[in-house]
Amino acid sequence: MLKAIIFDLDGTLYKSPEVYQQFAEAAYHTYAKIRNTTKEQAKEILEKKREELKKIRGFPVPYTLALIEFGIPIEKWHQENIAFFDAGLFLKPDLKLKKVLEKLKQKYEIAVLTNNNRIQTERILRALGIIDLFDHIFTYESFNLIKPNPEIFISVVRKLGLKPQECLMVGDRYDVDLVPAKEIGMKIYEVKGPEQIPDSLEINN
Repeated sequence: MLKAIIFDLDGTLYKSPEVYQQFAEAAYHTYAKIRNTTKEQAKEILEKKREELKKIRGFPVPYTLALIEFGIPIEKWHQENIAFFDAGLFLKPDLKLKKVLEKLKQKYEIAVLTNNNRIQTERILRALGIIDLFDHIFTYESFNLIKPNPEIFISVVRKLGLKPQECLMVGDRYDVDLVPAKEIGMKIYEVKGPEQIPDSLEINN
């Protein structure tokens, strides 16, 4: 029996080219600052690395993983992107999504699981007008791990006090959000944005 629904954040609960571009600019800024190079050089280096990683892993990788490849700690990346921009300034309330989540909340515990940091996550959820709907908000700081590490999903299930089969993972990236969740026994549901999240989820896979 399904008891909890866990949502990815970026690309799942919102879609915003402006926010994605700001994260890219923040990554270039971070690399340039730490490696003492220009922003243009940082962009070229990071995008080349992302292409290399995409070929190896088979899916587009976030800037977090590209920066890690150059020895830049995740904590430093989060510190820099928090100071660089406020993601919430580029978003507005999503009333349709709010109604969907309110209906789901009547039957299930609902949570967010993101590789993003706590501050940017709260900025985003607050701007969307849905922050108060979630029973749990799991960010990078919760476990100091990033998806697709299966240990994150195991930790979430443990925190919820449930069995994997009682939890549903909703995400937009099959290889990152859904494959590791399914591997530990969770149910999965793929979407390509908030408009694809139904207000009734009875999943048997």
